[in-house]
Amino acid sequence: MAVFFGAFLEGVLLGGVYALLALGIVVVYKSSRVFNIGYGEMMMFLAYFMWFLFSSRDLPLWVSFPFLLVTGIAIGLVSERVCLRPLIGRPMLTTFMVCLVLGIFIRSIAILWHGGIPEVMSILPTGNLVIGSISLSRTLLWCFVIGLAMFLVFVIYFRYSKVGLGMRCVAEDHHISQSLGIDVKRTFSISWAIGGMMAAVASVLLGSLLIVDSDLGMFALVRALPVVLLGGLESLPGAVAGGLIIGVTEVLAATYIDPHVSGFRELLPFVLMVIILIVRPSGLFGVKRIERI
Repeated sequence: MAVFFGAFLEGVLLGGVYALLALGIVVVYKSSRVFNIGYGEMMMFLAYFMWFLFSSRDLPLWVSFPFLLVTGIAIGLVSERVCLRPLIGRPMLTTFMVCLVLGIFIRSIAILWHGGIPEVMSILPTGNLVIGSISLSRTLLWCFVIGLAMFLVFVIYFRYSKVGLGMRCVAEDHHISQSLGIDVKRTFSISWAIGGMMAAVASVLLGSLLIVDSDLGMFALVRALPVVLLGGLESLPGAVAGGLIIGVTEVLAATYIDPHVSGFRELLPFVLMVIILIVRPSGLFGVKRIERI
């Protein structure tokens, strides 16, 4: 029982990190209807950048982290203004392919800059927290707390701020939002800036949990994709629920099934995703849209 409870808690903590990865994709899609497939590579580049500032140049955290956030916001704004804004009104497949190319471009810059050499970024506390017979990683616990705090901040922002309410309106209908006096293009820019900031925070969390290398972006995308499709592409609570479900099932699979069936932990999130999409294509918390033909 202690083994199960310990694995369950670890899965919840890991799911909080996965939820944060998914939030950056959901925020952009919710307002602009663009699925940012290059989000993982943005996060990988920012992880290398944070390592460069904090570990390589020995800048204090209170200097390097704000600089990282500003860089993430700048990447989001430039990506939206240069690559995505000219494609407003184009088919979703076109914007998807542009985001894919954008991710490849950012990955290439990171590899040319640093060579893709694995690096260790020790920012968050390390060691284990022992509660009775249960041992939890302090790093993972801090990652969960930070992810939860970010989620609460964005819920409050979207629910009560004027800009957040405007983003919710734009998410429902672009044309109606324009008729109400909302600057839709400005809202797109804000959503991409938020997505870049989320990628910056996620880069610190994943960089602290894993080794920073050129494959970190692919890992982030592979974990975020089942989460957003499971929870629903347009739902912030769905991203959290999907992250927790994927995290718990992944750790339980690693504890009980992986010793007998190697690699099942990696496969299980996609199995769950396919089952949910067959039963409920819009995801657990996604919006069902009915259009007249």
